[in-house]
Amino acid sequence: MKSSIFFCNTGMGIRRLILQMTQFRQDTLPIKYLGHPLIAKRLSKQDCAPLTEKILARANSWISKSLSYAGRLQLIKSTLSSMQVFWCNTFMLPVSVIKECERTLRRFLWGGSGSSVKQSLVKWDKVCTPCQEGGLGIKNMKIWNKALLLKQVWNLLTDQSLWVQ
Repeated sequence: MKSSIFFCNTGMGIRRLILQMTQFRQDTLPIKYLGHPLIAKRLSKQDCAPLTEKILARANSWISKSLSYAGRLQLIKSTLSSMQVFWCNTFMLPVSVIKECERTLRRFLWGGSGSSVKQSLVKWDKVCTPCQEGGLGIKNMKIWNKALLLKQVWNLLTDQSLWVQ
């Protein structure tokens, strides 16, 4: 059976009764669910290591030396940014993780790989502004993280979430 149950501050008698009634197995945190770590504490940099490693691996997997800046920009917008949105929609990411992800994106854009260090041609804040304002339209990950979490709160408050129904 795939279903598990997690207990906190529950007596052993009640635990046994619930386990017997539900036929679930008892499990402990942390575990992974849909690629996210389920933990009972604040998210740490180590908990987000799969995200940062995945973004770096994807950026380094492309042979981007032959790509133009526009090509690398498109890959950032379409692929690398969407990898972090999945996590941003669920967690308030630690600032250190956001900085590490943005560092990888910045290095990929200017240097051609996620790990190469090359001089930036434009400040990252300017790159993250909308195209209409002269930027490149890459989303600021810190602001995007807060916006997605506030969207979840809004959905809960307006009964538009599956958690409310």
